Parts: sequence; structure tokens; C-alpha cells
Amino acid sequence: RGDGDDGGARAELCVSFVIMSSFSVVSVLPRARAHGVKVGGASRRHRLRARSGARVRAGEVDDESMSQQKFDAREFSAEVERVAALGVQQALAEVDRRLSVAMRGEAAGASGDAEGVTKTAGDDAEREAVDIISCLRQSGAIKAFGAAHNVPKRDYALAELKLNNIEAEKLLAPTESTIVGIRDNFTRALGLSYVAYLFALHPTFAQGAGVAAFAAFCATYDQVAFNGGVSALVLDTVAQMTSKEYVTRLRRHEAAHFLTAYLIGILPKGYTLSSKDAFQTYGALNIQAGCAFCDGEFQREVAKGKITSTSLGRFACVAMAGICMEYILFGFAEGGLSDVQQLDGLLRALAFTQKKSDSEVRWAVLNTTSLLRRHIKVTEKLADLMARGGTVGECVMLIENEVAPAPLI
Repeated sequence: RGDGDDGGARAELCVSFVIMSSFSVVSVLPRARAHGVKVGGASRRHRLRARSGARVRAGEVDDESMSQQKFDAREFSAEVERVAALGVQQALAEVDRRLSVAMRGEAAGASGDAEGVTKTAGDDAEREAVDIISCLRQSGAIKAFGAAHNVPKRDYALAELKLNNIEAEKLLAPTESTIVGIRDNFTRALGLSYVAYLFALHPTFAQGAGVAAFAAFCATYDQVAFNGGVSALVLDTVAQMTSKEYVTRLRRHEAAHFLTAYLIGILPKGYTLSSKDAFQTYGALNIQAGCAFCDGEFQREVAKGKITSTSLGRFACVAMAGICMEYILFGFAEGGLSDVQQLDGLLRALAFTQKKSDSEVRWAVLNTTSLLRRHIKVTEKLADLMARGGTVGECVMLIENEVAPAPLI
């Protein structure tokens, strides 16, 4: 990464993945849709979150099979069983209600929101929602949750990825040409406007310097107070208004995260498809678009400092899903830099060697790409439903109706 670590820091995960095959990878540009939720100035990932402050011992990953998600028979609370007995549609409506509380609790933090929802209440609601889905799965009322058939988890060479029509250098070198173009044009427009102001109004030196200083202050304040939320809102809104391809990519990207998570056994908690939607939903400028997931079990493993191989595999697959979907549809990925960085952060926290990190990412790319290729039509239908504002429960119902009858999930 070039950050001054001993012996030179390891390269970014997206670069290290392809370096062995001597691919030339260009530097990756930041994007407006950062797929993270920032609350109170602190970054809160709304994917599966690997908290940087958690103490995870090196190599503490339990090795276990991940050919298919296994659900051990378990007992549920009387309330969960009562809700599950209402039938799938009514049970999913109850799941939506609980997930709404969970999302408000996530955004509100410990202090609570205007309706008195605290982080603790949100966590309890999230746990109940996951239990309801698990109860429905155990009873056979739903079949697709956690039912994905995964490729064997082992070391894969780059040549094996190529045999499966996966070109690493195109998949793991995302660039956001739409956002970068809009940002550059906006910067040029501001510069020309300032020059026109100087020539047309002939301000004094102090007045001209004051205007420039005010513009610099606004930009700095946005970065400090909102983590760039204002600029992200403007750029993303303009991109969605001017580029149909950008909108298509974003919707398919998020639908892939949603579908992959559900099929490997992680319940999505909510989503927004634009910075504008995120602002309208949460009422804060420092919240950006993306999917949120019920990751309580994973966070408990992280807190204990011991992560199972299955949990790590799920994390990796969900992180890579959006990039893989863009690659399948367009032949290369534009978005998803923050997803790669998040996975890289977890592997670093686990003190994985470069070889072991590459192996984990290669497997995740192969597994996720194979899964999404099998269900590409479902992803497109899901993206359309999400664009219409479908609830999590409605999206789950669509997945169950479309995927459950398939011979291979």
C-alpha cells in the first residue's frame, strides 16, 4: 500500500491478487457511492463489518467445509414460532417491521432516535428477524435461504479462474469513469466561474481571496463533518440523472450483494440505491448508499477473536458480489473499491500471509461469479424490484419464488 510499514506494506488486495500473473493494474479511483454508512462522523460499514478495533488473533480461523450452508435443528422463542406459524407472507411482513427498527437503531446509535429507538433495541429487533427467517427455513416454509451450493474451498490458481472465464485484471481494477468525469467537469466549471467573476466584477484582492477561501472552507467542512457526504450526494444525483449505465450498474451491483448474502445464509437488513435515498431515509448527509446486513453472529465471532472458515467465506463472497456482477454484465468492474478494501482490512486483521489472502479472494471470486451466473435473471428481477422500493420481505419472496425451484441453487 506504500504506507511505510516494515519492509514495505503489502499492495492493495486488488493489486496483489493479479500481481503473480504480471498484470499491469492501474490505480483505483474513489467513487461517490462508497457503500458505507457514516454516522456521527465515524465510518459505519453497512456490509458485513470487520471492526478495525477488534482484537483478532493471527490465524484464528476454524477450518470447516463450506460446500453448502448447514442449519442445525434448534429451538426458537414462543414469539418467533408464533410469527412463523402465521405463514410466509405475514411472517415476512413481521420481519420487515423488525428490520425497520433495526435500521433505525443502527443509524441512531446508542443515544436513540426521535422515536426512542436505541442501538440495543435495534440489535434485539435484528436478532428476532434472523430467528424468524431461520425458523421458516427449518420448517421448510422457505428453501433458498443459505441453500447456495459453493465450489470446493481450496487454493485456486489464476489459470483456473481463466478456465472459468474470469479475467482478474478486469474484475479487480474498478474505475468510476462516470463519477470522475462529472467531478472533473464540475471542478472546471467552478474554475471558469471564478475567472469570469474576477473579469466581470473586478473585485478587490481581498474580495477575490475571500470567495476562494469560502469555497475551500465549504469543501473542507464537507469532508470533516460529513465525510464528503454533500459532494457524494451532488455527484451521485447528477450521475443518476445523466447516465443510464451508471444507474444500471449501481442497481445490479446492490442486487448482487443482496442475493448473494441471502443465498449463503445472511439476511439483508435494508438498502438504499442512491445518496439521495439514503439522505431521505436517514435524514443525514453523512450516510451513503448501499446494502445493510444482519451481521450479529459475525460480529460476535470477531469480538471473540476467532472467526470460522464459513463466516470468513461468507464475508468474502458478499464483499465481492457487486464487483462480480458488474464483471458478468459489462466485462469489467467500475465500482466496489470500498468492498475490496473492507475485505483487505479483515484479512490484514487476521494477519494472513499474502499467499493466503490471495487464495481466499480467488475462491470468493470464483464461487460468487459461479453463483451469480446461475441466477443472473433473478438478479435482474431483484434489481428492478429494489428500484421500485420493494421491502426486504418482498425481495426475499421474489428470491424464494424464483430460486427455490432451481435444481442447483
